[in-house]
Amino acid sequence: MELNYGIEEIKEVSDFILQNTDGKILLVCGDVGSGKTTLIKEICKQLKVTDKVSSPTYTLINEYACNDGLVIHMDLYRVENNEDINDLGLFEYFDNKFIIIEWPELIMTDLDINHTILKIDFINTNKRKINLTNITV
Repeated sequence: MELNYGIEEIKEVSDFILQNTDGKILLVCGDVGSGKTTLIKEICKQLKVTDKVSSPTYTLINEYACNDGLVIHMDLYRVENNEDINDLGLFEYFDNKFIIIEWPELIMTDLDINHTILKIDFINTNKRKINLTNITV
């Protein structure tokens, strides 16, 4: 599923993503500056996150409180290999929480659980394109 949008449509786009995501694992791919964190903040708002949402580039994993428990936000940009993934205990988080992972390329081929891939492409300063793909294992 593809959709083009501008920043003024971010709420509608996040609603679209949540309505069309199978399961609770969302892998977010896109270049630096493509708008991943901006879109994730709106998704978290739609999930009723009560905490401040920020990119976990340095902390690697942020946990946010919401009405349904926790939203886990991960950023794997600085993770170099599968050993680092195991040291983080990344897969231990995959139990009934909503998981959002930025820069997931390192783990995408190893996931043996249903998940959704969200690809964000930069069209121009005011427009982005998303491609949403549900993966059933």
